[in-house]
Amino acid sequence: MDTKKVDLAVLGGGPGGYVASIRASKLGLTTAVIEKNHLGGVCLNCGCIPTKTLYHVAVTLEEIKKAKNFGIDVSLPKLDFKKVMAIKDSIIETQRTSIAFQFKKNNVELIKGVGKVAVKGRVTVKTSSGQDIEIEAKNIIIATGSSASDVEPFEMSEDGIIDNIGILSLKEIPESLLIIGGGVVGSEFANIFSSFGSKVTIVEMLPRILSAEDEGVAELIYKIFRKKAVNVFTGSKVESFKKSGKKFLCTTSGGDKITADKILISVGRKPNSTGIGLEEAGVEVDSKGYIKVDSYLKTNVDGIYAIGDVIGGFQLAHVASEEGKVAVENIMGKAKEMSYDVIPWAVFTSPEIGSVGLNEVQAREKNIKVCTGIFPFSSSGKAYITGETEGFIKIVTNSETGEILGAQIVGPQASNLVHEVAVAMKGELLVDDIASTVHSHPTLSEAVMEAAEDCLGIATHR
Repeated sequence: MDTKKVDLAVLGGGPGGYVASIRASKLGLTTAVIEKNHLGGVCLNCGCIPTKTLYHVAVTLEEIKKAKNFGIDVSLPKLDFKKVMAIKDSIIETQRTSIAFQFKKNNVELIKGVGKVAVKGRVTVKTSSGQDIEIEAKNIIIATGSSASDVEPFEMSEDGIIDNIGILSLKEIPESLLIIGGGVVGSEFANIFSSFGSKVTIVEMLPRILSAEDEGVAELIYKIFRKKAVNVFTGSKVESFKKSGKKFLCTTSGGDKITADKILISVGRKPNSTGIGLEEAGVEVDSKGYIKVDSYLKTNVDGIYAIGDVIGGFQLAHVASEEGKVAVENIMGKAKEMSYDVIPWAVFTSPEIGSVGLNEVQAREKNIKVCTGIFPFSSSGKAYITGETEGFIKIVTNSETGEILGAQIVGPQASNLVHEVAVAMKGELLVDDIASTVHSHPTLSEAVMEAAEDCLGIATHR
């Protein structure tokens, strides 16, 4: 058995693991990454990047269809789905190559294979070529991610029942698509495939779709889905199904009958924490299998850290990356705590959603005296220019101090606009500071300023 000695061994080459390894190398640590599949993890290979590639195509399709509203006479666009998927694959491959280049540039060693924590300070690897390697590491970061959860009565082994990997591997657009779960993933794919021409149905067990979002935001997306002929059943679940030829015939708990060519399961994630030596190494996990860590990303075993989806919490690529950086800083002896107070996130529906911090309900549950400022895009000159007037910006503040507690945006460029509020929160600015900052005209950013002004009761166009 070959033996290697490194300062840091990282299990998993996703957005947590690869960012941690590059940061560690830049800080002078000899680093090895063990990855059994492709670099980039779920985000790059079957999550963020390919999904947003399809989203961009869907948005472009809709823009072409609306061109006549701006005096542009074009024929109806025809979607070449095979070419779209080939472009998606090309983008993924380019990004994989880019990460591999960064590894070489920063002297990060990539070991392709299945890693396992043998004991404290030691990782064993069965490489893709069948070779056994033992790595002696002063520190270990576990960044093994998560995978799609199953849900009754469905089984992923059934042909036509798919997860995020399956839907991103389709060869043709399904005539009809049933989505189990109306959270972020389900809503994004509902938006994409309804734009591509599929008859889409969402079945969500909770009272509303996008239950983690502000109620007003979720309600607007629901209304837009209905306009796009997406059927949404909330407070419901599929109790039984049978297959007739290549079609699924499903019955919900409310007695509704749904026919679908494909069924997408999007009801959450489960941690990839089994079979990687946690029990043997004495690393503690919770009842759901998530690795327990403290605010420094340390497990209960000295020298072993964990980051990303495998520890639960915010299951977002950019959070995993930040956790990776923080873990490395702590390995270097800097005693840095991971803060989740200012974490922006986006949902790529049409229109987009951008959120950060607390929403109004969450703030009130903390017994904070709340003031909200709301500005609709229907009052934005720029939104009228682009024809994207649906949605609003909502800023949540502490009415006594002016502290910005959070923001929820649904509308054009929401995924970008939310960062203006995030930076203000990180810099501990007050809502007055946004309101008094001159914004150029005509821009969508003016709507952020006017939402801040509305907190003070002085918005010009409200």
